[in-house]
Amino acid sequence: MKPCCTFFILLSLVVILVESSCKNEDHELVSKAFQSVSGFNSSWFETGSNCSNAVIKGINLSSKNLSGNISWKYLRNMSKLEVLDLSGNFLQGQVPNWFWRSSTLLVVNLSSNRFGGSIHPATSQNSSFSSLQNLNLSHNRFTNQLHLSGFSNLKSLDLSHNNLGTLPSGFQNLTTNLHHLDLSNCNIKGNVKPISSLTKLSSLDLSNNTLNGSFPSDFPPLNNIKFLNISHNNFKASTTLDRFIKFGKSAFIHAGNNFNYYNASKTPKLRSTPTPTPPHQQPHHIHAKKKKRPKEKQKSKHKTRTMMIVASALVVVVALCMCWVWCCRRKRQLAKRSKWAISKPVPLSMKMMEKSGPFAFETESGTSWVADLKEPSSAAVVVFEKPLMKLTFVDLLAATSHFGKDSLLAQGRCGPVYRAVLPGDIHVAIKVLENARDVHHHDAVALFVDISQLKHPNLLPLSGYCIAGTVTKTLIFFHMVPKF
Repeated sequence: MKPCCTFFILLSLVVILVESSCKNEDHELVSKAFQSVSGFNSSWFETGSNCSNAVIKGINLSSKNLSGNISWKYLRNMSKLEVLDLSGNFLQGQVPNWFWRSSTLLVVNLSSNRFGGSIHPATSQNSSFSSLQNLNLSHNRFTNQLHLSGFSNLKSLDLSHNNLGTLPSGFQNLTTNLHHLDLSNCNIKGNVKPISSLTKLSSLDLSNNTLNGSFPSDFPPLNNIKFLNISHNNFKASTTLDRFIKFGKSAFIHAGNNFNYYNASKTPKLRSTPTPTPPHQQPHHIHAKKKKRPKEKQKSKHKTRTMMIVASALVVVVALCMCWVWCCRRKRQLAKRSKWAISKPVPLSMKMMEKSGPFAFETESGTSWVADLKEPSSAAVVVFEKPLMKLTFVDLLAATSHFGKDSLLAQGRCGPVYRAVLPGDIHVAIKVLENARDVHHHDAVALFVDISQLKHPNLLPLSGYCIAGTVTKTLIFFHMVPKF
């Protein structure tokens, strides 16, 4: 039993040692490499007990808000590292040249940091030390000491937004695999001829530099290129841009001299025909029309815009006129409703007073009133002193001779005052309020009741009132006076 137990104990110890060694090796190297980096958390790389999971093949710390310097020497011993992505942080310092000799790295993205210095790896003769396929160093502080001869496996290279000053050297060794090249915004001066050997390019961006050279002779073959931008440089075009229209006009903005789409000696074809007419045999007016097309488009756009503005202005004017007509009609209707009178003269039979709806009459004094009365003859007259007396609006008309001139005592700001003798030999002074159309019925009654309670030697007591109309009201109140 003892030998068996001893065997199992030794076996378990061996397993534990193997697991701990394979679990901690790459993890410890990463932790040491970033030990001086602020914001780094070693728990990001914790692995399970499986030894295969402990091998780190990729370090992805993009946009982790990291800052500081990396201890690159520890990453050198990670034999399985294939991907390194540190983009979008605040890391700084120089990348050692020996780092680019890695035989396992395939993708390196150090963009949007503060790395600087030069890239000048030393290579042995007849050897290609770098296995990198995608390299992105954009938005950093790298200088002009960039030598790319050792990166023969590169497929994509982005060096934009650095201060290179001159073109990197060694492009002749990248002709086999390089498909994407971005050197924009690098303050590069000099001739563009060194990149003409990159025959496999499908994307090329040289914008915002001060490069010179002849277009397209000093450029790589443009047949296979799908994206091109050479704007804001000092190139000189040796031909028109008609056959390069696939790149768009934005690719040649301020690219240099002679960058034109149309040439008087060679008019672009509008359509392909079996026997095209030579340019020199075409009528002169055809060339003129083709040259004026951009101006004609601008004129048509301007004309359309002007017509739209004029149409909008007409619509606004018509709408304002309609509003003005409506307001005038409304004022006339309100003016008619705000008066109380019927047409002249009033027959004594009072038949006009019996009709339903608004009516009007004009007194002999020249005052015209309009009242919206449905049954004016039945409008009740309230008498405070003798509540049993039943009077109506027709009684007031009869007592004032239809509010005639003979009964008029005075003409005030609020309306005329008439004298009358009501049934029962009651002598009163009747005041007519013309502007009472917005007064509510209950408010008017409450007002008259309050006024009737006022007692003063210099005031005539309010003896009664009559409210004629529903919508447009006419308020009439009267005071007891001595016999005339």
